[in-house]
Amino acid sequence: MYCLIYFDTEDFISSPDSPVHRLPGQMAEIMSKHGLPGCFHIHGEKARFMERHEQTDVIEAIRQHDVSLHYDRGSMHPTTAEEVSELDWFRGVDRVLYRETGGFRDLERIFGKCSALTQHGGTFAAPIVYAAGRLGKPFFYSPFRLPGREVVWFCNNLLFGGYRAPFYFDPHYRDTPQFEKSLAQVDNHIRGRAETHDLTCMFGCHPVITMMQRFPDAINFINGATPAPDAWEPPVPVEGVSIPLILENFERLVVKLAGQPNVEWTDVAGITQRYQRAPKVVADEELLRGANAVVDHGGPTYTAVLSAGELLVLLAQRAVSPSETYDVPDVIGPTEDCAASCGDTLPDLGTADALARSLLGTVLETGYLPPVVAVDSQLVSLGGALLLLACRATSRGVPAPAERQLSVDAVPGVSEALQNVAKYEKWCCHGPRYHQPGIIEPFRRQCWTLKPAYEPEDYGPGVLGLRPVG
Repeated sequence: MYCLIYFDTEDFISSPDSPVHRLPGQMAEIMSKHGLPGCFHIHGEKARFMERHEQTDVIEAIRQHDVSLHYDRGSMHPTTAEEVSELDWFRGVDRVLYRETGGFRDLERIFGKCSALTQHGGTFAAPIVYAAGRLGKPFFYSPFRLPGREVVWFCNNLLFGGYRAPFYFDPHYRDTPQFEKSLAQVDNHIRGRAETHDLTCMFGCHPVITMMQRFPDAINFINGATPAPDAWEPPVPVEGVSIPLILENFERLVVKLAGQPNVEWTDVAGITQRYQRAPKVVADEELLRGANAVVDHGGPTYTAVLSAGELLVLLAQRAVSPSETYDVPDVIGPTEDCAASCGDTLPDLGTADALARSLLGTVLETGYLPPVVAVDSQLVSLGGALLLLACRATSRGVPAPAERQLSVDAVPGVSEALQNVAKYEKWCCHGPRYHQPGIIEPFRRQCWTLKPAYEPEDYGPGVLGLRPVG
């Protein structure tokens, strides 16, 4: 199992001479001392703060580890998610590129690297994931909980699973009895995960909360607040907090982590390197395997190789022009909802070829799936179209209505992911501009692109070629 430890590095409001700004560098030095790679998720504004105040020792210590962008302006309003929630798909993607490109550029300039875009609070949206992928940056923190898989493909970009442990170290480094309780759970947690998962992400801490009473953004940007920078309020240190104690306990954690058996410690860049190649060419047998999975499921699903959307396009291509091999399409889910209701009624199986031609015409013209497929004056849902094409490919009968589940919500892992994404509305910093339907619906539509990610050697013989994505 691969394992990584990460740190959300966010405070650009405390006074430049506050010891809180030295903590990330001190933690980086401790990890370097014990040979443990770390991942620092840093706001663009925090990185510029460090540069502006000549915190070169901190920068150099962190430079020895992995660095990712924790959004350029953090919780300052409007957040990237707030803006995206108000826009259609294409304008949302453009807005992400406009807002975050500068942060990627500044981290690369200051630290010499920037491996990913990493989620901050509730700042998540499908256009954000897609836009980051267009810049070659995976997205760290996945709302999906696929069995045994913490790395998945979504919006044609890699998503990494995040914090999954029953312990939370932030305030415990300064409280040794509490720290002991959390530390005692580490061995069993990692041992259990190593038996069942590809990746475990350990959350090291928010350095600011190891010594401060509150997050700076929860003081200044809560509920959409927009104070001017000269009115920003710094967080207040916990009374009697001991930096040496924090670092002493942190080092105890590092020693325990570095000594874990059956674990290969890595970072975001390392995981990306291992998983970044997706299937490019698949054999017909792989497509038929997927078709049978769809019929067995009664509707859209993914396989280890193909997303539901890729299966839909390839099965349409197979119906129109069968081949021994197929190029996997670079296609995304629908970019808008269907205004008309399709219902669960499906056309006759004999319409599958006409349906396939209708679908392929739209996909080839636009590069994304349509919200609905028209055939013989009937509107067919994407789930219905996939099921019909899968039945045609396998020569199996169409499942009875009671056995069908045609919504993308039925794709394994999607229902739980939708619940997880819905919770982001409750993030304390979101203000009135956060429009939850503008987050949920595009996310649901893009679940047609979901599938687990694997290392190249783990794909079977049905995968005949791989390609880097991004």
